Amino acid sequence: MNSFIPSINYSSLEKQNSLFDILEYIYEQINIIKSNSFFNDKICSFELEFRLRRKYVNIDLKDFLNDNSCQYSEFSYNENSKTRYRIICNSTYPCTENENENETTITPTPQNEFQFMDISKFLNYLEINKDQEITETLNNHTEYTKKITMMTFYYFIFKIYLSIEVLLDSSQIKRYLRIEDKSKIESKSIIKSGNSKNIKIEILNQSNYKYENITNKNDNNNNDSIINKDSVFNNDSIINKDSVFNNDSIINKDSVFNNDSIINKDSVFNNDSIINKDSVFNNDSINKDSVFNNDSIINNDSNLKTESKYIEKNKSEKEITEYAIYKEMNDIDAKFSLSILKYIKPITKKRRSFMMKNGARIDMTVFDDMNQLEIEFMNNTYLEKDNIMNMIHSIMVSLDCSNFILDYLFFLMPNYEFQKPITPSLDILYKEAKNLINDTFYVAAKTDGFRRLIFIINNLMFSISENFHVEYICQTKADFHMVLDCEYLDGIFIPFDLIYYNDEDLRHKSYSDRINIMNAINFEEFNNKIIKKNITKCSPFSELQNFIISFNKFDNPSIPNDGIIITNGQSSYYDNIKVYKIKTRNTVDLRFNGRYFYSRDHLIKKSTVNLPFSEYKEVCLRYHQHKKFYSTKNMKNVPNNKDNNRNNNKNNNNKNNTEIIDNKFYCYYYLKQVEMINDVPTKTRVVTYHLVREKNVPFIVEINLDNNSFVKERKDKYTSNSINTFNSILIASYQKVNLEIFTPSSTVLMRKYHNIIKQNILHKYKGNLLDIGTGNGVLKERISKSEIRNRISILQNTIQNVELKDIYDVATCFFALNDFTYSDVDNMLDNIGRNINGFFAILFFDSNLFKENIDSSSIQYKKCINDNIKPIKNLLDKESPIYLLGTLRYLHKESDNIMLVNINNSNVINHYENAIHSEKIIEIFKKHNFNIINQYQIEPFSFLNSSQKLYSSYLKVIEFSNVD
Repeated sequence: MNSFIPSINYSSLEKQNSLFDILEYIYEQINIIKSNSFFNDKICSFELEFRLRRKYVNIDLKDFLNDNSCQYSEFSYNENSKTRYRIICNSTYPCTENENENETTITPTPQNEFQFMDISKFLNYLEINKDQEITETLNNHTEYTKKITMMTFYYFIFKIYLSIEVLLDSSQIKRYLRIEDKSKIESKSIIKSGNSKNIKIEILNQSNYKYENITNKNDNNNNDSIINKDSVFNNDSIINKDSVFNNDSIINKDSVFNNDSIINKDSVFNNDSIINKDSVFNNDSINKDSVFNNDSIINNDSNLKTESKYIEKNKSEKEITEYAIYKEMNDIDAKFSLSILKYIKPITKKRRSFMMKNGARIDMTVFDDMNQLEIEFMNNTYLEKDNIMNMIHSIMVSLDCSNFILDYLFFLMPNYEFQKPITPSLDILYKEAKNLINDTFYVAAKTDGFRRLIFIINNLMFSISENFHVEYICQTKADFHMVLDCEYLDGIFIPFDLIYYNDEDLRHKSYSDRINIMNAINFEEFNNKIIKKNITKCSPFSELQNFIISFNKFDNPSIPNDGIIITNGQSSYYDNIKVYKIKTRNTVDLRFNGRYFYSRDHLIKKSTVNLPFSEYKEVCLRYHQHKKFYSTKNMKNVPNNKDNNRNNNKNNNNKNNTEIIDNKFYCYYYLKQVEMINDVPTKTRVVTYHLVREKNVPFIVEINLDNNSFVKERKDKYTSNSINTFNSILIASYQKVNLEIFTPSSTVLMRKYHNIIKQNILHKYKGNLLDIGTGNGVLKERISKSEIRNRISILQNTIQNVELKDIYDVATCFFALNDFTYSDVDNMLDNIGRNINGFFAILFFDSNLFKENIDSSSIQYKKCINDNIKPIKNLLDKESPIYLLGTLRYLHKESDNIMLVNINNSNVINHYENAIHSEKIIEIFKKHNFNIINQYQIEPFSFLNSSQKLYSSYLKVIEFSNVD
């Protein structure tokens, strides 16, 4: 678990190639090399090795190796970056523990700030798949090898090496070790391994021996070097300038493999020629004195002349024997090896080795503060690529590779943030409805599951939680680089967005483009782990209503849905404000400390949550159960692991990041940190995540704000909702924003739309307001965003008989005007006209705009008197008092008609009102010195059904003024 996500290593990553392609290329190169005549397979072998990368996998093998390991000394000399000489000797099995060996404390390096990983799964894999342990065979083993690294690759948490290993003669080493004091060898530290490219090798120490021209001037050895400039080995390089391998590269500049790249600039896989005509592997260009010749890697005929007469008589028997050994050497590599023994400090290592059932070898080694795991495939050409792939993937998933996965995620998509849909208020829906219709929007069911990213690299599938917990899922049939944003439930991932696909970051693309790409994917290749989600493209509002009616039928009936997600088709992944979450019930996740509720660090008043006593008591009871569970007294009953999941619900795969340290529980989660860098000409948003450790495991509860009730304890949550999220959900609950508002029978959106029209009218004016025929609560909502802040008077429909003393700057009459007859309007202006010094705005249903009766599940609006039928057909309720009065008004031309209004789920039920004509109203206002300054019909609201749009189209706004 890294302290920061991403780590400092992510920017240095490169595109991950598939393991199949890597092995295919390696095998191709092996076959090319083997086909050349210089290659001697009797003494040379290929070694394919997978080694863990410490900066991504930090394992502790010490305890495992203490059980049954072999201890040995390793002398290592790196002649250059590609060529290495290694001597293994003094092997002891079983190794004996030093008293002070376990007292040293291993301090993580800056690359390994994360903790040691659990290797129990890997050890279990080893136990099941091993053929035998071969650690015992290393006892008294002496080995002298030269290893030339041909190429390297990186694959997930592994670094892959392809090397040619040459087994050199170790007989002289064994003789030397028999006479040399072991402690003396291990104490030599003149030159540390790999610190110097050139080692000045002297056969005899001039202070102890007197010698003269042990070899003649034409011999391979001279006084300056054990190997002359024309030899295979010289001071600059183990291979001369014209040899196959030079100092610059194992393969020359024109070769496929150079310092810049393992693969040349033109192509990774060149079908015409893997190695060009100037390549190192050219049958004609191989030096006959090269390391690789047909006869032997070492010239057995190059015997060195020896002369014993130069030994001084006064030397000890020990010195005479040592000198004799040197004199008997018959090859330069043996002398070179003894120089390594004399001048290089050895490293003491412990190792356990296993042969696997598939023929591979696993070595686990500990030395200094290093823990090394190597998977070796000796003579690898006989092992099928599929077997190698299966083994590497199995070992990889048995270890924790989450650090690499997270870094690679940020390498593909820098500054990644989970998209967070907002819970919209009615005001936001009104503001964005037109854009949603014009841009085309998408709607999908919101699954009541857990948020996950599906991260597919090559053929491997991983899931990443919102707290960046990584889990391996399975292998896929196809080779992908893909990131899907999903909901997770019952072992199934349900994607609703595609944000990375085949070398392209899709976050900047429109949602329409991302969905089109996702719909083209064959989901059958995901082994039934990912199922396709129905995401419906909508243009008219009626399609959204149809989706709401049947949205539970679109997806798997066994998958519960708790709302919908509406996404603007032109929005990018960065546009959170264009993605809307509307739930069946408005719930929030709050932290409870036994007494108070918190939204992050913000205290939430109990009156805001407004839980009944019985519900609050239930929350307190659950809290004490939670506290008892994580108490120190209960410590022994709780599993001690980093991801202690205490929820038995199989749907809960978002494990609580809890850990026990010093008999105390701690909770871990990642906190997002955002930094804005003001570059020119753009700003850069830098996103990182910092690991936070809480001393107490938080208790998170879900509260239903719609009915003020406790829902459940959120054992999968590590933190509460933010205060902004809480406020938006609280407003949505107050405004009753839920799925019901999109059903055909709901009138919530229409009534909100009409209130917004009133607000827009009031925004134009300021001063004292006289509002006619309105309730106090409704009026306050209208003026909340206007500049009207002075005295407000509210008068009912008895305005015709009220005496006013104050002067008003603005007068309004919204909808109440349809409760007036023409005479009532005239009397009202006659009574209050002189008290208005400014503007008079009216909003009413204009009979001049009437087209047809409306009869739907949400609204009924129709004429009650049909004058086209003789005698007049009166549809008024004869039992209603309005029957006689309405008929008389109509007959006396006090109104154009009587209208019946029924608005579902409102106070306007079986309401009769007057149909009045705008032209007659204008005439009455002009009569009282009010001049018309503006009149208009309101713009249609996109999120209304056809009947509500028709009803709203009958509305008319007229604005008058009685001042110059």
